[in-house]
Amino acid sequence: MRGGLLSRLGPYVLPFLVLVITWVVIATLTPTFRGQASVYSVLNGFPLIGLAALGLAVTIIAGEFDLSVGSMAALSAAIAVLSSQLGLIGAMGIAVIACTVLGALQGALISRLGINSLVFTIGTLILIRGLTYMITDSAPIMIENFEITDPLLKRFGVFSWSSIVAIAVFVIGGVFLTYTRWGREIFAIGGARNEAIAAGVPRVRPLAVAFAISAFCAALAGALAAMRGGSAAPQNYEDLLLSGAAAALLGGISLYGGRGTVLNVALGVAILSVVGTGLAARGSSASLVQLVTGALLLGVITIEFLAGRLTLSNTVFGRAVPGAASRRRPAQG
Repeated sequence: MRGGLLSRLGPYVLPFLVLVITWVVIATLTPTFRGQASVYSVLNGFPLIGLAALGLAVTIIAGEFDLSVGSMAALSAAIAVLSSQLGLIGAMGIAVIACTVLGALQGALISRLGINSLVFTIGTLILIRGLTYMITDSAPIMIENFEITDPLLKRFGVFSWSSIVAIAVFVIGGVFLTYTRWGREIFAIGGARNEAIAAGVPRVRPLAVAFAISAFCAALAGALAAMRGGSAAPQNYEDLLLSGAAAALLGGISLYGGRGTVLNVALGVAILSVVGTGLAARGSSASLVQLVTGALLLGVITIEFLAGRLTLSNTVFGRAVPGAASRRRPAQG
């Protein structure tokens, strides 16, 4: 029982320790980064970076990588602002649905054509960004009636409506990946694709679903940010891919596919948000935030690599080679 519990908690120990240590260090050095305000600031990292990291993590679990998340967020933001006359829910709904359909189409084409997702999504990254420039006439656009965005500005203790929506998506995503057939297919196709297909897992559906989720999350992130800020610009969110990928990897999502959970992503987003908001409270430059984030990411990857090598060494040298005893018995007789 105890061994099974430790095995389940193992993937979360390192990112959790990194989160706690990072928070304690920054809170100690920055008196203003304490209490309710600090928690509110960290949770507000989830609606943008958190959602992008969640969607990106799903494609990584599926054994692929979606480079188009930043462009997808920018397109969604533009569609939401241009549709603002439909109201907050209507504008965001149209933007998210349109981008989710594009994402599902991406995944289906990648699977059917057998194209490497990195190559394919480089193309869609450029194409979707170009489409965003077209529909905005290459200029920032603004919402005419700012009253429709007022609900997003409300605060409930340490939560905002944006963070509540993001947390809800995380919970739904965790349930979907863990307890539904389609979610388990994403893990199967990412862990051992040929074996999964041979066992009857569909070839197209898991990737179509994974990229649809990635597009949905990126689109929701872009729409929430645009409606809260009241504007959108075609060049926005160019760094969102790097932030999302850093958060996913900091949390322990495996680049080899088939491994990782929503909780891993949440821990990684929290670490990134603590670093960003904590150092910003000190008045630090963006370059220092990037430096600290990069150092943390390299440290986590190095520790995980060394831990993996240690486990492999124990497996090879700490146990008898299967069948060795049976091979020796005839010689002893």
